[in-house]
Amino acid sequence: MNMNRWKKYLLGGLCGVLIASMVGGTGSLTVRAEEEVTGGGSGTTTGTYSGSEELSSGEMLPGNAADVSLSDISTSFSKSGGKAQVSFTVTGNTNAKKKYSIDKIERVYPVADDSSSFVGDNEMYRVTYGTGNTLSCSYTFQAKDNVETGSYPAGFVIVYSRKSTDGSKNYDNEYYVNKSISLKVMGKTVVTEAPATAEPTAKDDEVYLRMGTTPTGTYGGNCRIQFAACSKDYKITSVVPVINENFPFESTSDAYKVVRSKGSKALDCSYLFKVKNNVTTGYQGVTFKITYLKKNTSVTTEKTVNVELQGKKEKKGSSAGKKSTPRVMVIGYTTDVDKIQPGDTFKLSLKIKNNAPKTVYNVKFTLSTENGEFLPISGASTAYLDSIGAKNIVTLPFEMKASSGLASKSYVVKVKSEYEDGDAEGYSAGDDVSVPVVLPDRISLSDIMPPDMLCVGGMGDMSLSINNQGNGNLNNVTVQCKGEDFTGEEAYVGNIAAGATGYATVPLTGTQVTPEDSDGSCTIVVKYENASGEKKKYKESTYVYVMEEMDESEMWGDEEIYEEESKPSIPLAAKIAIVVVVVIIVIIVVRCILKKRRLKKEEELMDDELL
Repeated sequence: MNMNRWKKYLLGGLCGVLIASMVGGTGSLTVRAEEEVTGGGSGTTTGTYSGSEELSSGEMLPGNAADVSLSDISTSFSKSGGKAQVSFTVTGNTNAKKKYSIDKIERVYPVADDSSSFVGDNEMYRVTYGTGNTLSCSYTFQAKDNVETGSYPAGFVIVYSRKSTDGSKNYDNEYYVNKSISLKVMGKTVVTEAPATAEPTAKDDEVYLRMGTTPTGTYGGNCRIQFAACSKDYKITSVVPVINENFPFESTSDAYKVVRSKGSKALDCSYLFKVKNNVTTGYQGVTFKITYLKKNTSVTTEKTVNVELQGKKEKKGSSAGKKSTPRVMVIGYTTDVDKIQPGDTFKLSLKIKNNAPKTVYNVKFTLSTENGEFLPISGASTAYLDSIGAKNIVTLPFEMKASSGLASKSYVVKVKSEYEDGDAEGYSAGDDVSVPVVLPDRISLSDIMPPDMLCVGGMGDMSLSINNQGNGNLNNVTVQCKGEDFTGEEAYVGNIAAGATGYATVPLTGTQVTPEDSDGSCTIVVKYENASGEKKKYKESTYVYVMEEMDESEMWGDEEIYEEESKPSIPLAAKIAIVVVVVIIVIIVVRCILKKRRLKKEEELMDDELL
């Protein structure tokens, strides 16, 4: 006799003693209710428990989970303290092996206890009665006020009767099974009010300009500047040029033109300027002030558009000493890593272009950040080039290290350039580049609770907690359990905020008995989308053991033993004490056996690793 067979006989005999002691010599289990019909579909009535009338004259025995199935399941989303509705259809099945079918779904009622996430109101005690092989049910539960965001099981007891398919056996008893359906609840969000003096401020990376080609213009002519002022998270309300002493255009109507919007994340702007006659040939920056809404407050930032202008050509001998200013600017950058994380070292390669028609000399570049977000590994934040040829592009590498305390966003690196022309006259310029930092996903699982007992054809729940230990949200989180001896449904958890915990209950169905030499390995697969929109998976292993399905005769013993044990021979208090001790012993024995199997397998794995 193998171990599973031994456990099955032990459990069957002890459970028989338990039932015999509880029902005494009468052979009946009494469940009282006061029927209060309130409506229902065809063959359906509902009532409420009250403790006065017997529901069944026969004995109610534990049934097989495969005897009934749930279909047409429909649930509604609820907030904490709100209503969550669930509807489903219970259908009786046929057991060809044991030659019986489900005669009638007698009644269905919720499982009400203090650990439930829903309020114990009248709906929790409402019974739905049936008259046929199928029964449609609908319940509306109120979630408790202190429930956090997650999926919570709503349990139901399904009572039914059997009938023989070949007339070989009479079924006088009622049977029951427990089924659960997960309901999604959104917890209340705790809002922390900012101090009244903490007004929102603009940040450089919150707004950017999307452009096509570089604008061009010639002295005395027109120059059209077109772009879209964009923001990923905020709505832009207006854009206006900034007129200062370096403004290269005449003060015409478009110089004071304000492009307005009620609020757009991409505001198209078009300006037609007249170029001044005294402009010099080269690139000139034109600044625009952009206003956008941030937390219902208007904030402003400035963005610069580089315009290529063509000035008057100097006549020989007439404009001695006048010459164009050479322009050296950053036109882009690359890094040697795809993603920069806090504490990483990386190579920042700047692409520098000399837009002047002549060579520039003694070129010095200095890098800096506002709060030391990126620091040079060598300790020196400067680089030197002897010269850059006319219209040439050079690449300048910097070995950098990101600070360990950075958040997930873009940081501005300021690049200052100093250089000379062929006459040793000095110039300087400044550019900004935005370097993004991405934080890694950090997930862990805790409170993993496999089903205590899962039989072939039976159902059980795997419960666990998903901890988001990173600084970004996890979106559209789902959980599925995979193993060779069972099948598992996919449970939807939803979104888990940074630093928060999500909860999952995964239904499992046993398909085959776990072999003696197997460790019952189970892989928990968590799928999610991170803050960058990337789809990711996280896996962790645990153990799930599947036992043989218990026959009714093996569980309860033959009728002669049952009748002999059911005769009252000792006081009721003694019976109850015996039953409690027996149940505790059974639980301890089963858990010890499972624990020894798991420890034995872990020791074998450790020995293999040491070898």
